[in-house]
Amino acid sequence: MARQSWGQSKQLTTKSWAIVKENRYLLAFPILGFLVSLIPLAVFWVPAAWLFATNNNIPAVVLIIVGIFANQIVIAIASGGLVAATDSELAGGQSSVGHGIGVSITRIFPLIAWAFIQTVVNVIVGLIRGNGQGGVGDAVRNIAAAGILALWGLITFFVVPFIVLEKVGPITAIKESSKLLKARWGLQIFGGVRIGGLIGLTAIFPAIILIVGGIFLTASDNWAVGVPLIVVGVILLVIGSLLLATLRGIFSVVLFRYAKDDAVEGGFTAEELIGAVRTKA
Repeated sequence: MARQSWGQSKQLTTKSWAIVKENRYLLAFPILGFLVSLIPLAVFWVPAAWLFATNNNIPAVVLIIVGIFANQIVIAIASGGLVAATDSELAGGQSSVGHGIGVSITRIFPLIAWAFIQTVVNVIVGLIRGNGQGGVGDAVRNIAAAGILALWGLITFFVVPFIVLEKVGPITAIKESSKLLKARWGLQIFGGVRIGGLIGLTAIFPAIILIVGGIFLTASDNWAVGVPLIVVGVILLVIGSLLLATLRGIFSVVLFRYAKDDAVEGGFTAEELIGAVRTKA
């Protein structure tokens, strides 16, 4: 079963990447989103760090949350642009970065509302995780937080396509996304969508190993080796994360059109798409 799941994930990732190779500009959406999202983090998180250092914790926390919200707005707009452009390309039309962002901007207020919901969820998950004191309780909280994020990511997989393509609000989009998943794949859904496993194995997992190893070496006063490892790991993690965001955005449109309209696009087969969502036996 594990080998079959890996094979399915690899196939879906490969075919999603084929769409990127035919439309390389699609990579620009997550890259732009990432670069622009650094601005609100710097604007709000740098003063927040200073406030923490001066024991002004409450305003510091407020600035951190505002920074997360602004960050989520940028990501939502970029994601909306990717969805709009992908849908146009798959339908046989032509799009561009400007066209995709333009369509996304027309849905700016629902996307801002979606960004607010995402911020609330992130803050709640952060509270569940706690302040990382260690021990069994901390491990349980981390597992619970990871489970919540996985479930949330699954039931909201079609939210941005619903907001941008169907022109509904975020609350309706969340309800319709969950309803569409259950209607197509049943109630025994778990885990997530089988996309991006290859990126995780070749980029994200090695990046985490490099970062952890670099931190360990740096803590052991081996700065000459530790710092370069951390830098390489962070760069690899960013690249892997951007590639994964691109593939998931593209595949969300492919799977959305299949689940909603029975359309099989992008070189996929109906069998591959029906097997894209993990379900319990």
